[in-house]
Amino acid sequence: MSEIIVDREHQRFSGALQSALTMDEVAAAYLGAVGRVIPAAALGLYALDATAGTMVDVRATVAGDLVEEYEEYGRQDDPVLDFIVEHRRPIDSSRVVSTDAWELCGARHALGTEGLAHSMEAPLIVSGVFYGTINFARPPQMPSFSDRDLSSARAVSEQLGLATERAMRYEATGHRATALENALDRMGQAVVVTDLDGQVLFQNRIARRDWDVEVGPDNAPLPGAITNCIADAMSEFRNDGKRVFIRSVQDRASNRKAIVKSYRLSERNATAVTLVFPCAEEAAAHQLPAWDVLTRREQEIAQLVSEGLTTKQIAARAFITENTVKQHLKRVFAKTDVNTRAELVQLIWTSGRSPE
Repeated sequence: MSEIIVDREHQRFSGALQSALTMDEVAAAYLGAVGRVIPAAALGLYALDATAGTMVDVRATVAGDLVEEYEEYGRQDDPVLDFIVEHRRPIDSSRVVSTDAWELCGARHALGTEGLAHSMEAPLIVSGVFYGTINFARPPQMPSFSDRDLSSARAVSEQLGLATERAMRYEATGHRATALENALDRMGQAVVVTDLDGQVLFQNRIARRDWDVEVGPDNAPLPGAITNCIADAMSEFRNDGKRVFIRSVQDRASNRKAIVKSYRLSERNATAVTLVFPCAEEAAAHQLPAWDVLTRREQEIAQLVSEGLTTKQIAARAFITENTVKQHLKRVFAKTDVNTRAELVQLIWTSGRSPE
């Protein structure tokens, strides 16, 4: 095989691995392309428990009988594998032991069940840890593995190790995302994650079931009290640099009132999360003891805050200065044991009625 052809096949092999995302895709890409880099009649990819010396997983292009024979008696008597585990570098059967010793070992007998005679293996290292081996076998009529084959096996195992590490990270991220989504689905709180254009990236079960967080084609939000509120929040996040947005709304389907709170997340991801806090039914309303300690003016200020008004708007409505509004709010915070407007609004709305 000429140098040009070898380089071309290496490039194709690298491309196949680069396009694979999951562990299954990596294994399929490897077995489908490596035979053009290192010609062999049988290919194998073993994941091993190096401590216990047992197989964790195997992918191979040979019949299951050979794998079973090898696992039954070949692995315990495989000088090629023993060398790999000890030295962590590729080797083939013609170099590791004498011809007579190879012909008598268990691995050679297992290969013989499929008419194979020559074996070459290379270690698969993932994140600096011995993960398994890659295996090549040829029948007697083919030549034993050459120095070029050993060099190719080293390069192939390094590329496969990187692809395996990437696939493991990808799958771990997917598992974490699924676990997070399952956890959010079990919350009694409506949660909606969007990008800063208002496109819905995720909404939990409560949001889908109980509120008008509806999406059309390409996850574009449809008109509705909650989605309109989210759109306004994202507009302020994009244009004004704000990071928190709070507004009271009324759901069009059920006429229920709610407070909608949106928070901008990291700058890098350009995403936001919106929480919907329902107001309790009037019939079940109750007044928190904390409201009894507020003066009439403080109750009025708290009421206006719960309606989503700004400090400037509250000052105009109550005919007082903005500084006076701020002083009233400090006392309200202290008396109701909250630290922010958002906490005060949530306390008011979830209490069942405004502090009247």
